[in-house]
Amino acid sequence: MKIYKVGGAVRDKILGRKSSDNDYVVVGSSPNEMKELGYKQIGKDFPVFLHPSTNEEYALARSERKVSLGHKGFDVSFNKDITLFEDLKRRDLTINAIAEDDKGNLIDPYNGVKDIREKTIKCVSNAFSEDPLRAIRVARFMAQLDGFTIHHTTEKELLKIAKSNELKSLPKERVWDETMKSLKCNFLKFLETIKIYKLDVPWFSRLEYIPKEIQPSSQLENIWCNISKQNDYKFGENLLQKKSFFSYMEVWKQLDVFNENLNIEKQIKTLSLINSPKYKKLVRSVALYRGMPASFSEMIDKFNNYDFSRLKKLDSKKIIQEKNNIWHDLLLKYNLSTKK
Repeated sequence: MKIYKVGGAVRDKILGRKSSDNDYVVVGSSPNEMKELGYKQIGKDFPVFLHPSTNEEYALARSERKVSLGHKGFDVSFNKDITLFEDLKRRDLTINAIAEDDKGNLIDPYNGVKDIREKTIKCVSNAFSEDPLRAIRVARFMAQLDGFTIHHTTEKELLKIAKSNELKSLPKERVWDETMKSLKCNFLKFLETIKIYKLDVPWFSRLEYIPKEIQPSSQLENIWCNISKQNDYKFGENLLQKKSFFSYMEVWKQLDVFNENLNIEKQIKTLSLINSPKYKKLVRSVALYRGMPASFSEMIDKFNNYDFSRLKKLDSKKIIQEKNNIWHDLLLKYNLSTKK
């Protein structure tokens, strides 16, 4: 039984980057032996174990054979005879197919170190296209790894995946996970890669326009909504997962309505909606990101600090009317309406 550190942790160490977690491959062992040593099995499709002390992931060395369509269409073998080289060969990219032993020695049968130094994203073999998720992962690595380019052999594999129509078989959650990681890096590079290699259907459909630059934000929702707005709010409709993204999107759309200045009644209706409990905590973030005038946030704060105790005895209709009157006066006071 031998244990090697593999994947992203090894790659990031070579790049001089911090890695969030470590992954290990175990050669020459079995599920029963791992359990006897105190490891906790968590993998269903193939044995992955958590270390009893560190809680880090340890996977048995395995080989794969494509047997059907989709991300999970593989026959997986994980017997004791699977070698480290066989395990590394099934991985997606050469830069991720490097192992490190317990003495710090690198095992690099597919020249991943060379590709890291040359900043090249290259598939390990033509089996790359058997797993459609790998195409999305390449786009994510383009977002994460500054200055890297895609090797021509891998470009062919990406186009093969796009043409196969297997991207639609991917679980939405897996695509969203790769997208979230990309949002934290160079998201425009991620989208450019998706578009160039025709990987947009079905998850990134209606991506017609990618700006040359985009304002950064600590709120990933704002970056997403910015791209979406520039694509008529139709970009990525099939993909969105987190509720917060839907909430931010609604605030963005309502601020569009507000900025149209159609009439003051419409503005008041919009303000009442985005200042409701569901959205009011998001408004300041969106307004600041979009460059709304400071007076807009001041007006919102003024309304929220208003003493509404005098309205308690009124019926609900009267309360709404009185609040609308306050909004009306504030819009005029802060000069935020062109329609009186």
